[in-house]
Amino acid sequence: MKITQSLPGIKFIGYVLADNLQREMMNKHLANLPVGIFTDITPIAFCGVPTCEAVSTYNNNGRIEQTTLRFKTLDDLPTYRHVAYVVTDCNNQSYIIGQREKPRPIVKVTRDTGTPNGDPSVASVEITLYAQKSLIPCTF
Repeated sequence: MKITQSLPGIKFIGYVLADNLQREMMNKHLANLPVGIFTDITPIAFCGVPTCEAVSTYNNNGRIEQTTLRFKTLDDLPTYRHVAYVVTDCNNQSYIIGQREKPRPIVKVTRDTGTPNGDPSVASVEITLYAQKSLIPCTF
């Protein structure tokens, strides 16, 4: 059985350095404890319509959740550091993708040069995280 959750519309995307996050955020969420972000969040300016989808599937005698965040941006992302991504949807609910400990998000950046007839020169970003719970509700 596959369970899919898709956010209703994204109005904010940002990132935080993973070293500045609380420890064991996923386990806190699984224990029904609130998860808070107590550090600066660097906003990411995006263009187009970003999407975020979490799919929970049964794998090796347990459930695993795969969260995929896709967006286009002109900003340079810190792909050389361990970061977690914060997403806020149109219902003002915020989620974090990533945590201080492993597993870490997989970041794929594709740069397009655009075309002379007006197509934009942007970077397409795809962030994927596989974990027991990878889309964690949070507050900041």
